[in-house]
Amino acid sequence: MAEPDVESLPKLAYVYHSQSFAPLSIAEASDGLCRIIWVIDSSDAASAAMERLLRRLGPVVDASGLTVAEVAVLVNQHDPEGVLSMHDSDLVWTAQLAAVLGRRFHSIDAATKLTDKYQQRSALEAAGLAVPAFGTIPANADDAAIAALAEEFPYPAVLKPRRGQASRDTFPIQSYDELTTAMAELRARPGQAIEEYILEQFVPDPSEQLGGEGFAPFVSVESVVEGGRVAHAAISARTPFRWPFRETGYCTPTAVSPSLQVEILRVAGEAALALGVTQACLHTEIKLTDDGPVVIEVNGRPGGGMSEMLERASGFSLLRTALRLALGMPVELDGPVPCNRIGYLLYVFPESDMTWIDAVEGLPELRGEEGVDEIVLVRGPGRRIDWREGSEAHVFHLTGTTRDHDELRRLIAATTTLVRIDGHVEPTPAPEKG
Repeated sequence: MAEPDVESLPKLAYVYHSQSFAPLSIAEASDGLCRIIWVIDSSDAASAAMERLLRRLGPVVDASGLTVAEVAVLVNQHDPEGVLSMHDSDLVWTAQLAAVLGRRFHSIDAATKLTDKYQQRSALEAAGLAVPAFGTIPANADDAAIAALAEEFPYPAVLKPRRGQASRDTFPIQSYDELTTAMAELRARPGQAIEEYILEQFVPDPSEQLGGEGFAPFVSVESVVEGGRVAHAAISARTPFRWPFRETGYCTPTAVSPSLQVEILRVAGEAALALGVTQACLHTEIKLTDDGPVVIEVNGRPGGGMSEMLERASGFSLLRTALRLALGMPVELDGPVPCNRIGYLLYVFPESDMTWIDAVEGLPELRGEEGVDEIVLVRGPGRRIDWREGSEAHVFHLTGTTRDHDELRRLIAATTTLVRIDGHVEPTPAPEKG
């Protein structure tokens, strides 16, 4: 079969963010499918640094300093078939752009619910899904307003930014005193804007290992919504969390029982419809409890690292699927997709919460283990590390595939038996008094 003429391929306006999929990954996934029009904000240093590469991969529209309507005029000159963003912070803006262009994407309402934890919780609750108690702490809330919420709230609880990801600034809260102390500390941090937070009742752990031996009682579902029809590509397991709520890794397929998988997929589908999603890939995080699966969060894009992990295990690309959906091309998924291997992504942290990394030893030995495809050192010697950054604050991560979950468990153990991470703690300097 002849390769399609590149000039005849449809165009897709892709809103680029440096913390989402890499440009070369997007270019590879779009090969033979579409031409990418890169929409960037050059006022962001990380995006500006990639502009030269992006211009080699396709036309670039710079949104810096422009209104959505002005950006739409520039994008429309390329006549794209669709618009796409796969980073949470850009979803609402991209929905506004798509609305002006008259192109398919999340509606503004759906994009808002996908990125605003309070609105999302409210929508799930209205649809009859199990939702823990929750409340908001506005950025301008005074001590009295915080105290009013703290006094009445059912503890234990979890405090997290109303808009955020990767477990950034997410804290366990056991009492009124802990909440008021945590909020005071968050608001006293120098150089950081005060933001809005959401307080959620902690969803209790189950009385047995519902996630499978050695895995957390937590899964994620990769879903494909096409024309309002929800299908599911995969359920991924989680390795045990690092205090307080830092994710340490994923694998797919999951280790949960087949009967529980049916319930997980049902709940994920109901959540997608409750948020008004009609055409997109979704990443839904679900806690397993004695009373059934509980949705923790729905994200309006594929999960970080999930597309690559699932593709290694099955050959199915969520990234290419997301491009097809944005272009209005049929997907017609009948999932979950079959896997002949266990794909994984593991984040490795220091044993203690040090603030500086002094040495990382043993990575070559770990790289030699069967099933390891790649190791990426994120924070090497001389680098600062802060657990408050959530899962992003890891020392290294590794990817690959194993034959089964037992082999993966042995590999997880090897990340600590073969690798040594040394470091030290330096106190954070107190802010200067004005």
